[in-house]
Amino acid sequence: MKKLLKVIGVILGIIVILGIVFFVIDYNRVQKQEKPIFCIQNPAGVILDGGTIEYFGLGYKVIDFHTLAGFDDIKIGTWFMDYNDFKEEIKEHEKRFEEEMRKEEYSFFGKVIESTSKYIIVEPNENEEIRKSADKISIGLGENNDTLYEIGTNIKITYDGTVMESYPAQVNATKIELKSADNFEIIFKERQQTDSYNRIYAILDKSETDKYNYSIYAYEGSVNIVIDEQEYTLREALLENKITMEEVIAKANKDFPDAITYDDGGSVEYHYENYTIIKFHTLDGNRDVYIGTKDMTINDL
Repeated sequence: MKKLLKVIGVILGIIVILGIVFFVIDYNRVQKQEKPIFCIQNPAGVILDGGTIEYFGLGYKVIDFHTLAGFDDIKIGTWFMDYNDFKEEIKEHEKRFEEEMRKEEYSFFGKVIESTSKYIIVEPNENEEIRKSADKISIGLGENNDTLYEIGTNIKITYDGTVMESYPAQVNATKIELKSADNFEIIFKERQQTDSYNRIYAILDKSETDKYNYSIYAYEGSVNIVIDEQEYTLREALLENKITMEEVIAKANKDFPDAITYDDGGSVEYHYENYTIIKFHTLDGNRDVYIGTKDMTINDL
């Protein structure tokens, strides 16, 4: 009898030792977010929450979480450990997941090709990802909209990410902006003695277009602009609606929140490293824009 008890004791001891060894190995793997190797999968199968799996080891249990909301973690404990023990942690993750989803924005640039007081139809630019889904996007403006978007206007549409499969396709816009590009750069080249053009010349006179009630001038140089890695003369970019002067001034306002201002009605100087932009806003109605050398001031004009 004593011999039998001794044999049973040895067997139990070996099981306990193996259980400890297996637990230590699997515990270390779980800490590294790796699956256990000394466990068997719960024969009940995968939990229908996105793919969570339970494993049983010698005296311990592992839960490998994979929820639809993206909760991806591995927990280890006793056989009494339960899925619901982590309910609060899962809820907190789902809350953060929903907040991040709400923060995520989708957007594209395009041109208005049809406009009414109820909706607009936009043709996405060629390089936009949404163009793979549709070449025309319909956007509802809401019952109380009082903005009219002219045909040919360049705009940026921010939407919730869903593209409804109709023709034209439809999106739920969260923001509509009169905008041609997110990133652009003014390239100013100073006038050389050999250059034939005048010290001051009109890049675009207000008499040439109905888009602006002011003229845009260059001072002591020429002005190009880089948009989406393509370089154009500023005149070409403005006439072809690749950019608007309002966007250039809006960027300058953002770049220089403390720009030099004048008591003539509100004229402003924006001094960049290689050039200066001056936007007139005088009491007598002058609204012209000048782009010139880095040392240019309103007194030069």
